[in-house]
Amino acid sequence: MKRPSALSLVAAVVCAALSIASSACGSKPSAGDCDKMVRHIVDLEAAEAGAGAVAADQKADLEQRKKSVFQSVGTTYCRDEMPVDQVRCALDAKTLADLSDKCDKS
Repeated sequence: MKRPSALSLVAAVVCAALSIASSACGSKPSAGDCDKMVRHIVDLEAAEAGAGAVAADQKADLEQRKKSVFQSVGTTYCRDEMPVDQVRCALDAKTLADLSDKCDKS
Protein backbone atom coordinates (compact mmCIF):
# COMPACT_ATOMS: atom_id res chain seq x y z
CA MET A 1 0.00 0.00 0.00
CA LYS A 2 1.31 3.41 -0.90
CA ARG A 3 1.06 5.71 2.12
CA PRO A 4 -0.22 9.20 1.43
CA SER A 5 2.15 12.04 2.12
CA ALA A 6 1.19 14.68 4.64
CA LEU A 7 1.07 17.21 1.81
CA SER A 8 -1.42 15.14 -0.19
CA LEU A 9 -3.63 14.82 2.89
CA VAL A 10 -3.48 18.57 3.47
CA ALA A 11 -4.40 19.27 -0.14
CA ALA A 12 -7.31 16.86 0.01
CA VAL A 13 -8.63 18.29 3.25
CA VAL A 14 -8.38 21.85 2.02
CA CYS A 15 -10.08 20.98 -1.27
CA ALA A 16 -12.85 19.11 0.52
CA ALA A 17 -13.41 21.94 2.99
CA LEU A 18 -13.52 24.50 0.21
CA SER A 19 -15.86 22.41 -1.93
CA ILE A 20 -18.45 22.10 0.81
CA ALA A 21 -18.33 25.79 1.60
CA SER A 22 -20.38 26.84 -1.38
CA SER A 23 -22.91 28.78 0.68
CA ALA A 24 -22.08 31.65 2.99
CA CYS A 25 -25.52 31.91 4.59
CA GLY A 26 -26.54 30.62 8.01
CA SER A 27 -25.15 30.97 11.47
CA LYS A 28 -21.54 30.28 12.35
CA PRO A 29 -20.51 26.83 13.57
CA SER A 30 -18.93 26.34 16.98
CA ALA A 31 -15.20 25.88 17.34
CA GLY A 32 -15.88 22.35 18.59
CA ASP A 33 -17.93 21.45 15.52
CA CYS A 34 -15.24 22.86 13.23
CA ASP A 35 -12.63 20.84 15.07
CA LYS A 36 -14.73 17.68 14.65
CA MET A 37 -15.38 18.43 10.98
CA VAL A 38 -11.74 18.91 10.01
CA ARG A 39 -10.72 15.79 11.96
CA HIS A 40 -13.54 13.87 10.26
CA ILE A 41 -12.40 14.97 6.79
CA VAL A 42 -8.82 13.99 7.64
CA ASP A 43 -10.10 10.59 8.77
CA LEU A 44 -12.14 10.16 5.56
CA GLU A 45 -9.13 11.01 3.41
CA ALA A 46 -6.89 8.66 5.36
CA ALA A 47 -9.44 5.85 5.11
CA GLU A 48 -9.79 6.28 1.36
CA ALA A 49 -6.00 6.32 1.02
CA GLY A 50 -5.81 2.92 2.68
CA ALA A 51 -5.33 3.72 6.35
CA GLY A 52 -7.46 0.72 7.28
CA ALA A 53 -4.78 -1.57 5.90
CA VAL A 54 -1.93 0.00 7.86
CA ALA A 55 0.09 -2.49 9.86
CA ALA A 56 -0.19 -2.26 13.64
CA ASP A 57 3.39 -1.00 13.92
CA GLN A 58 2.57 1.91 11.59
CA LYS A 59 -0.60 3.11 13.34
CA ALA A 60 1.25 5.55 15.59
CA ASP A 61 2.91 7.10 12.53
CA LEU A 62 -0.47 7.36 10.81
CA GLU A 63 -2.02 9.09 13.82
CA GLN A 64 0.91 11.52 13.97
CA ARG A 65 0.47 12.31 10.26
CA LYS A 66 -3.25 12.92 10.75
CA LYS A 67 -2.52 15.19 13.72
CA SER A 68 0.02 17.11 11.65
CA VAL A 69 -2.47 17.56 8.82
CA PHE A 70 -5.14 18.77 11.24
CA GLN A 71 -2.73 21.32 12.71
CA SER A 72 -1.72 22.49 9.23
CA VAL A 73 -5.29 22.96 8.05
CA GLY A 74 -6.76 24.31 11.25
CA THR A 75 -10.34 25.44 11.76
CA THR A 76 -10.22 29.16 10.98
CA TYR A 77 -11.84 28.83 7.55
CA CYS A 78 -14.63 26.71 8.99
CA ARG A 79 -15.31 29.12 11.86
CA ASP A 80 -15.15 32.24 9.72
CA GLU A 81 -16.67 31.17 6.40
CA MET A 82 -18.84 28.07 6.71
CA PRO A 83 -22.50 27.95 7.74
CA VAL A 84 -23.65 25.48 10.36
CA ASP A 85 -25.62 23.34 7.87
CA GLN A 86 -22.50 22.76 5.77
CA VAL A 87 -20.52 21.66 8.82
CA ARG A 88 -23.30 19.32 9.95
CA CYS A 89 -23.49 17.84 6.47
CA ALA A 90 -19.72 17.25 6.45
CA LEU A 91 -19.91 15.59 9.86
CA ASP A 92 -22.56 13.20 8.53
CA ALA A 93 -20.58 12.29 5.40
CA LYS A 94 -19.41 8.68 5.29
CA THR A 95 -17.01 9.12 2.33
CA LEU A 96 -15.32 11.97 0.45
CA ALA A 97 -17.75 11.34 -2.43
CA ASP A 98 -20.63 11.60 0.03
CA LEU A 99 -19.15 14.87 1.27
CA SER A 100 -18.91 16.29 -2.22
CA ASP A 101 -22.22 14.95 -3.54
CA LYS A 102 -24.39 15.85 -0.57
CA CYS A 103 -22.73 18.81 1.08
CA ASP A 104 -22.07 20.84 -2.05
CA LYS A 105 -25.84 21.01 -2.56
CA SER A 106 -27.01 21.80 0.96
